[in-house]
Amino acid sequence: MSIRRYLFLLLCGLVWLLNAVPARAQVAAASPSSNQPAPVEDIVRVSTRVVFIDTLVRDKKTGAPVTDLPLESFQVFDDDKPRKLSYFSREGLTRRPLALMLVLDLSTSGILYLERPEVMEHIIAALARLRPEDEIGVMQTWYEPQAALLTFEMRSKTVSVLTRDRAQTFAALRDVQLFAKQNLPQVKILFGSFKDLFKAAWKIGIAGAATGMPAGPPPIIITAAPDFEYMIDKAPLLARERPDSQVVIMEVTDDLGAEGLGKSRKTAHELIDSGVTVSGMVVKRTLMDKAVNVTGTIMSPLLGVRFHTISYYGRQTGGEVETVGRPEEFAQAVDRIVTGLAARYSLGFTLDENERNDDRVHTLEVKVKPRGTTRKLTVSARRSYVPKAQR
Repeated sequence: MSIRRYLFLLLCGLVWLLNAVPARAQVAAASPSSNQPAPVEDIVRVSTRVVFIDTLVRDKKTGAPVTDLPLESFQVFDDDKPRKLSYFSREGLTRRPLALMLVLDLSTSGILYLERPEVMEHIIAALARLRPEDEIGVMQTWYEPQAALLTFEMRSKTVSVLTRDRAQTFAALRDVQLFAKQNLPQVKILFGSFKDLFKAAWKIGIAGAATGMPAGPPPIIITAAPDFEYMIDKAPLLARERPDSQVVIMEVTDDLGAEGLGKSRKTAHELIDSGVTVSGMVVKRTLMDKAVNVTGTIMSPLLGVRFHTISYYGRQTGGEVETVGRPEEFAQAVDRIVTGLAARYSLGFTLDENERNDDRVHTLEVKVKPRGTTRKLTVSARRSYVPKAQR
């Protein structure tokens, strides 16, 4: 089950911790089924003799891509063991055409930014600098209140399919901005309700812990619309449909979502196997977001879920996550993420015959030790692979 927002994490998990009794919050998955699946095994494979790793190196101080490093500067570790690189290439300014799906999450405090015309125009200005052959799609997600109290439906809408028609893309983005502006008063009311429930959950949980009586907040029901689409799950299919493109999921969000550990591991390996890159623009957090962040960080290990899912998928796939707040920072984030895609090294090592079908997850780590300089560098690269014999 994909836990799409922090309502379950806070209102269910907090009481569970303090009372050690099942919480009464009811959460349906962000998929049609409401049953919690068993943990899944990692099943993604790499059908190749050579394991390739696209690697981005940035100067930690300036943030600029570093594109002049020699082979000797790189070390690749496979399950903590060094690998001898048999393939090395500087991609330079070359890259495949992008299939960029921009996901605008209006169910979070991201709406406080996305409802502002100047923010959307900065995003549009950055996207206008993409190459003509790049495709861009637009999706929005939001919570739709239902008739019953504290009942919500998670909805998604593809506002524009992947297209090279910039006029269509930019019109779609302006439609999202208008939608966000029209729904902002209602969302602020919801945010206020969540804040009150958050405080109440602490009080109820403490009282229950003191008395030994089961306690909990009022039921919160979050269901998914029958046609809801989670773009992260859909991305591998997009990659198969566009084998000559680089599929990138770029989400504007607060990154306070959570998913089950098994589900997130499986999804990460599927993304890696299909060559999808996940990047994010995480909006600066409100005081309420900060409280949620602290509580979620504490609670997620106890509940067996992974918090900050966009950051996790970004790290695993070699993508980048930028913090944004001012309008110009949105444009800078788009530029930085896209520029990074064209400034990567391609590293590779060859598997021995007896390694090509060991059918287990290998962790990867890329380290950079530049010679003749003391500058600090950051590295972004995928984190794992599973070898499989060629058929």
